[in-house]
Amino acid sequence: MKVGFFGTPPIASYVLEKLCCRFDVVFLVAPSDKRCGRDLKLEHCAAKETALCHDVPVLQPASLKDPAFAEILKGFGADIFVVVAYGRLIPASVFNIPRYGTINLHPSLLPEYRGAAPVEWALINGETVTGVTVQMINEELDAGDIVLSREIAIGDNMTAEELYEIVMLLGAELVVDAVELLCSGGSINPVKQDHSQATWCAKIDNDTAHIDWNKSAGEIHNLVRGLNPKPVAWTTFRGKHLKIWETRILREDAPALAPGEVAALHKKRLIAGTGRGAIEIVSLQPETKKRMDGSSFINGYRLSPSERFE
Repeated sequence: MKVGFFGTPPIASYVLEKLCCRFDVVFLVAPSDKRCGRDLKLEHCAAKETALCHDVPVLQPASLKDPAFAEILKGFGADIFVVVAYGRLIPASVFNIPRYGTINLHPSLLPEYRGAAPVEWALINGETVTGVTVQMINEELDAGDIVLSREIAIGDNMTAEELYEIVMLLGAELVVDAVELLCSGGSINPVKQDHSQATWCAKIDNDTAHIDWNKSAGEIHNLVRGLNPKPVAWTTFRGKHLKIWETRILREDAPALAPGEVAALHKKRLIAGTGRGAIEIVSLQPETKKRMDGSSFINGYRLSPSERFE
């Protein structure tokens, strides 16, 4: 069975690794290499690293709509195409090439959370359940028929990094199963999505990551864990940028604090007021400094009464 693969980041690399162990992966389509760092060294994505390790031909086209590129793909004779976090829309002239179609792994229970950053937004919105879906690609974003899906329970303190680990493991299993079922004539009939139930999530920008201390402790906690490890929720303190890495909703009695006001509980725990309730800042990172715990921040910054995060 021949598989063509489109992908970019570590989750794509992981799925590609699993596919290479089970099938004949005939090509990888990846974005162009980028120059990074101070020395502008040319680096390629995680999926390309994996492809090179398995001697999989790597294609990095400037445009997927070029008819000549479609002809190149046809020449590989793939039975099915798999897309995992490639980052660009696949045109019909490409996704219609293989006889068993093109499937995509999406980290939500479609039709919920179509679009960018579904893992982050599920956490930010305080969901208790999310999942992964393998869908057939069509011309609408994340709107194709569902091949397989699986639920994932979300813990109260789970971060985006932890959820991505589960998505990666479960998603790879689902993709392998979907390829086998679709290409072996197995008894599977993709199910159409109920488009009336679709929800959308936008890209995470700098404004999204800025903490609004007028929101409740629960909302702020969800924002922090949803943006860990990137881009990381932020605030300002004494006029400088401050990343908030980890928080805990304070369940015990706390000083009466205004939204954003900070205090040291028992001289060891850093507490901030919110619009409803209080939150403990477990881990944070002042501008130009290393990540530290709340106790280290208290000792280093000598908090004055009524100081606040903005």
